[in-house]
Amino acid sequence: MSAVLAHLSDLHIPTPAAPALRSLASKRALSLLSWHLRRRHIHTLSALTAVLRDIEASRPDALAITGDLTNLGTPREFRAARLWLSQLSLPVAVIPGNHDALTPIPWADGPGLWAPYGGMTAPDEPLVTRIHDVALIGLSSAVPTAPFFASGMMGETQAEKLADILTRTGAEGLCRVVMIHHPPRHDLVVWRKALRDIDRFTQVVRNAGAELILHGHSHRGTFSTLPESDIPVIGVTSASHRPGRSGTAAGWNHIAIERSTPENWTIAIRARRLDTQGTLHDYMTRNYTRPARTAPDVTPARTAHGAPLA
Repeated sequence: MSAVLAHLSDLHIPTPAAPALRSLASKRALSLLSWHLRRRHIHTLSALTAVLRDIEASRPDALAITGDLTNLGTPREFRAARLWLSQLSLPVAVIPGNHDALTPIPWADGPGLWAPYGGMTAPDEPLVTRIHDVALIGLSSAVPTAPFFASGMMGETQAEKLADILTRTGAEGLCRVVMIHHPPRHDLVVWRKALRDIDRFTQVVRNAGAELILHGHSHRGTFSTLPESDIPVIGVTSASHRPGRSGTAAGWNHIAIERSTPENWTIAIRARRLDTQGTLHDYMTRNYTRPARTAPDVTPARTAHGAPLA
């Protein structure tokens, strides 16, 4: 059965009021200063609203959100993001980004608040959500870092679990879509913002197999491949970025996945972008054909409504 995904990322949901600088840890204070001086003029609620309206009109089967729902990673922002997620009418798979881990915070007070609405249950427990014949597999690369750094780490525990999940969902004949905030390539962000264990991630995915990788973080809509493989790696612009330049304007990826033959998946991607008139249009398109496996009669990994992994 075919499935349509809406891929969006780096929402940086604007909050009505920001905390005082004196109440924040050093890195949050620097980020708040950046927000007041520059980023609050870039990430707007009107742009995010336009993106959501366009997504709703397309009627996808699910939302795949690859991180950075908050700006400073404060408890209040996590609660606001939980409310935002709770109001969505579609199944959701959501993972945290680097802004959701600016400073250490208990998981239960941070991204753990999103678990009832499609989020991860623990920082080292990959998310697995089944949408028809698609397995959305979410990882957390969000870790606290020093000021002026925004790098990420998957870690050994998640790597081992990812290998097992990819193997099992592949054996079930599902189209495996991996979600991670940081790009799994060295050439898409500068080193201080990169995934520190890219080689580990790449080796796991190449060995176990996947059909598609979605990421955020770069705030750019890009089409590339996993190093030394033909697995597509797809980035997207920030969902709240003001319009003006098509390369960075707010947008999302419309991803249609279909088993076109018993041997192949067809993946059609339309990158949508916000224009200065407040409407979205197709900016770039790509079509991929990926090898498919024939599924035996097994229990599915997880339903669209969150049934446990078999």
